[in-house]
Amino acid sequence: MHDVIKTVTDKARQARLVLMAGGIGCGKSSAEAAFFKLGVPVIDADLVARAIHQDGQHPVMSEIAMILPHLLTEAGRLRRGILRTFLVSDAHANRCLRNLLQPYVLQAMWQWTLQQTATYVIWESALLPDEVDGFVYDSVLLLQADEETRLQRVRHRNPDWTEAEIKQVFSMQAKEYAVRRQACDQIVNQGSIAELEQEVLQQHLTYMSYWNLQ
Repeated sequence: MHDVIKTVTDKARQARLVLMAGGIGCGKSSAEAAFFKLGVPVIDADLVARAIHQDGQHPVMSEIAMILPHLLTEAGRLRRGILRTFLVSDAHANRCLRNLLQPYVLQAMWQWTLQQTATYVIWESALLPDEVDGFVYDSVLLLQADEETRLQRVRHRNPDWTEAEIKQVFSMQAKEYAVRRQACDQIVNQGSIAELEQEVLQQHLTYMSYWNLQ
């Protein structure tokens, strides 16, 4: 699998690649929608991963079944809701699962990227932040918001989550997001959708000024 990824990433690609990262509740999905409205192709690593781990016939599921069988349903799919109920309290299982899924997610995302003809594309990712250093992104965009804003957003989206569960996820992700040190650009997203769209527009214009004539 790693040889396959190397073959894919060694190929010439026309589009520049921006990794858009940020913890849960920072508004990555809203920013994704804003970039998409501007004509920027966007792919969500979480959705790619979900398509894989909800396919009981995918090759990686047999690997997960051998190492982390307690995470799977009887149908061989990843159990829903394990992020807040299990993975936040078992760092080893979390890391093992990510290491198993990551090569397949990367392969799918690179294959998609190679098909794009836009000036640049966005990878929205909460799965791959530790790949920034030495990897082949052209830029990294970090979304941020204060804890109370993030809590309100996550509660609205997941009313069955307790505050303690949400804060556990915050704590886990804070340890993962060393990406903050490598971020080229940042958007503080604590206002309205209109304000976020204006920030995204300014960032888009900046990217186009970097790359449109290169």
